[in-house]
Amino acid sequence: MPYAFATLLFLLSLATGIPAIPQLLRMRNIKQNGMSTTGLVHLDGGPTGGLMTSFLGKVNYPQIFFRTPDDKEYIFEIVDSSNFKMYRYKSGESIDVVYDKNAPSFAYAKREWDNAVRDLWMCGAELLAAIILWNIGLALKIPI
Repeated sequence: MPYAFATLLFLLSLATGIPAIPQLLRMRNIKQNGMSTTGLVHLDGGPTGGLMTSFLGKVNYPQIFFRTPDDKEYIFEIVDSSNFKMYRYKSGESIDVVYDKNAPSFAYAKREWDNAVRDLWMCGAELLAAIILWNIGLALKIPI
């Protein structure tokens, strides 16, 4: 039994950590040449900013508007999913944005960096729990 739980925890750690890695790498590349500014969240009911239903819950696509020092406006979208009725972003909310100063269309919300790092920590904790459970099963000589 502990082996089944260890396997499930291992699979959960993969599902948590694998999506976070490319996201962190993309944000790290933007951050290397990045500038910081404030953006405004806009939730539109249209095809690109609206609410959609996914297999695991509801998905919201808030658009983030921000301006560069040369007064050009840029927009990017964030995938904000939730199994509950709470979302991370609300319309009209002001958030911190990091963008590449040579290519301002490449941007991310600072909160997304924190979420990706949190997911990597969760991946590590789930993996550690899986290893501990597996070793408990071996130490107690529970048959596989």
